[in-house]
Amino acid sequence: SDSEKSELIQAAYRQIFHEQHTLESYRQPFLESQFRANQITTQDLIKGLAASDAFRRLNYESNNNYRFVEICIQRILGREVFNEKEKIAWSIVVATQGVIAFVDALLSSEEYQNTFGDSILPYQRSPILPKQVTGRLPFARTARYDRSDRPDLVPPNSDSVADYISDL
Repeated sequence: SDSEKSELIQAAYRQIFHEQHTLESYRQPFLESQFRANQITTQDLIKGLAASDAFRRLNYESNNNYRFVEICIQRILGREVFNEKEKIAWSIVVATQGVIAFVDALLSSEEYQNTFGDSILPYQRSPILPKQVTGRLPFARTARYDRSDRPDLVPPNSDSVADYISDL
């Protein structure tokens, strides 16, 4: 349904851009309309978002290749980088073939295909380790606040955030 597709689109933005609120500058209206019209798969939607200029500006241009690889593996494959060798190997792909080829390589990898395929939206996977009941904590655990949350964060007897902080 239309509402389910809208929810999937919002979830895709949250997963790829890692923001609770999608900024208008991140939006890809043509990509969204193709997805709503069933012209592209969920995997194509993820590829379009990860290859977009907004994603490139936000993540590639402001980080080195090693950090960019970490970000993409977290958001596209849903896990942490295994080790330094994996990070270096993928960084070489970014440096020699470019961002779009790197994103294509992640999406066409056996791991992505076996885990998500064409129709499952990537999500944070937390492997269960031996002798543990639960998996590791997910990598995204930072709360994000905006102006509407401020009244809840500042105690009612304080005049401002600055006064509250100075009282600490």
